Amino acid sequence: MVSIQKIIGVISLSYGLVLWLSLFNTTQADEYRMFDPCAEIPGRQPDPVKCGEKPQQGLHTITGEILHINGANLLLKKTNGEEVLLHIDLSTQMKGQISPGNRIDATVNEVEGEKHVLSLNKTK
Repeated sequence: MVSIQKIIGVISLSYGLVLWLSLFNTTQADEYRMFDPCAEIPGRQPDPVKCGEKPQQGLHTITGEILHINGANLLLKKTNGEEVLLHIDLSTQMKGQISPGNRIDATVNEVEGEKHVLSLNKTK
């Protein structure tokens, strides 16, 4: 028959092994959490979202004449003669129907070179 001391010894050893393994995994997880995604690593660009930097953006109004409409894109000739491509979608607030030849004021949010129209008003 097996003695009670041997059974307790085996159970204690098993619990000790499980405890040791769980501490090892926790230590490894802490090392991964301490990794800085903004650290300068050769050949790797930091992610601006993770680093707390905001992407370049600007909110401004563009006035001009619609030259062409192609789906969700408008080609607009600004008052200074420059042509600019604007993007509209279901979130764009529009007052009235628009068509080529209309003069408009467009409130535009520019993020990384893409001009998204937030609101669009026909002018006279």
